[in-house]
Amino acid sequence: MSDKQNQFHALYTRFRPGLSSFASSIVKSAEDADEIVNDVFVSIWEKRHSLILDDSLKNYLFTAVKNRCLNHIKKAKLPFAEMPDEFTPASTAPSADHILEGKELQNYITWLIEQLPTKCKQVFLLSRMFDLSYKEIAEIMDISTKTVENQIGIALKFLKENTGRRPQAG
Repeated sequence: MSDKQNQFHALYTRFRPGLSSFASSIVKSAEDADEIVNDVFVSIWEKRHSLILDDSLKNYLFTAVKNRCLNHIKKAKLPFAEMPDEFTPASTAPSADHILEGKELQNYITWLIEQLPTKCKQVFLLSRMFDLSYKEIAEIMDISTKTVENQIGIALKFLKENTGRRPQAG
């Protein structure tokens, strides 16, 4: 094995368990976490000629894993998008008007979330769509838990104020 391969193997052996645990706490899936961590190491290996493989890469590795986890979460489908259109028996199925109204409200809320400032939207989605704790969000985004709390408050206030103002069909 070459010197670069030995250095890479030592880094992989040393950091993979911690990185996998870190990624798993973010994406809530050990399989996805392992894939993300392995992708980061593949990327490191592909850049091995321009990188110095030493312990100073620890921060780079954790940042790369965090960013890939966030990208993974962004690419994941929102839970309500996976729900079937009709999931009740035909005898109690909602009327076409109710289904349309529900879809319109769902679309409007999604649109409202998109109107939030970027950081506020990210915090809100990590909290509400991916069930991350304020502490986990603070660690991922490198902000304080108080900032997370404030951003959630801003998002909820905005949604509450604007949901009542949605345009009525007619």
